Amino acid sequence: MVYTRLLTLQDVSAGTHYLYLVLYNLVYVIPLAVIVSVFAFTLGARKLSEREGRLLKLMSGLMMLQLGALLVLAPDWLNRLGVAFALLGVALGVTWLAARLTRT
Repeated sequence: MVYTRLLTLQDVSAGTHYLYLVLYNLVYVIPLAVIVSVFAFTLGARKLSEREGRLLKLMSGLMMLQLGALLVLAPDWLNRLGVAFALLGVALGVTWLAARLTRT
């Protein structure tokens, strides 16, 4: 939505507008659709164990909690690339630690 809104604010011809939309789809949408499809087919063939499901919920919950806290406390930090990597790193690190501590 942001990309298309910024595109509509630019004074470009209709042909250029559609060319940018095609370029956006080639660079972002189609690769993302391929990645999601690959994950859906490969992970769909195998069920997650209860432990794996809990770890996945932990990681996704941590990400949501961190993003919510960031939106409340410092929304301007969402524009920083390093913050995005830090959020992911914290969620992965805590989940990895939980996986190591709960190994059966």
